[in-house]
Amino acid sequence: MTEKTSEKDAEECPEKIREHRDELTKKYKMVTERHLRSTSKAVLLDQVIHLSAHPHSFDALCDGYMDIAMQSCNAESGALYMHDAHSDEIYFATARGPKAESVLALDVTFKPGEGLVGACFEAEQLIAISDVTRDPRFSKEVSDAVGYEVRSILTVPITKEGHAIGCIQVINKEEGNEFTPDETEWFQALGRYAGYSFGLFLEFQLAEQAIAKLEAAAETKNAD
Repeated sequence: MTEKTSEKDAEECPEKIREHRDELTKKYKMVTERHLRSTSKAVLLDQVIHLSAHPHSFDALCDGYMDIAMQSCNAESGALYMHDAHSDEIYFATARGPKAESVLALDVTFKPGEGLVGACFEAEQLIAISDVTRDPRFSKEVSDAVGYEVRSILTVPITKEGHAIGCIQVINKEEGNEFTPDETEWFQALGRYAGYSFGLFLEFQLAEQAIAKLEAAAETKNAD
């Protein structure tokens, strides 16, 4: 090995060390972020299990799943919609964000296929939009009425036995506008979890009504 070669290796050594350090830093960051996502999902899934096991009321389910949705995407605002089969309209069941009360006070409804929520409900498919100005399905009716700027939206159908019964939507992701594959995958699962919980709640209601009828019939028979 010549003297010049030794000098060159000595000069390149610090650079190689820096490159190796940067590579290790990137790997560590990826592993840490993956761990945090897994931990976060575990916490959210625990909340889902609690809701499914204790469906105390319709409002509690709506609020619970809305809160989980907001946490899962770190969103600024959001809404949970349900479909009224009698009127064939989609209505706001609950909302979150700086304009939530104003939005609910509008008492706005959508038909299946109308706006992003209606499109999501009708197609029974997740819709992720990083720039709403580029999507013709976005309706500014509600946002303009309450004076709220919408940038990005993620909407998923709430499905029960393969059919949509409502939608969960989050608006304006806090960190950037692009929804990650992890977020969209989790959101799709959340729509299915919510459908199961609402279905279970309806079954409980029907069971309670049946028990009440049997008890009333038994009391009438004993009175006779």
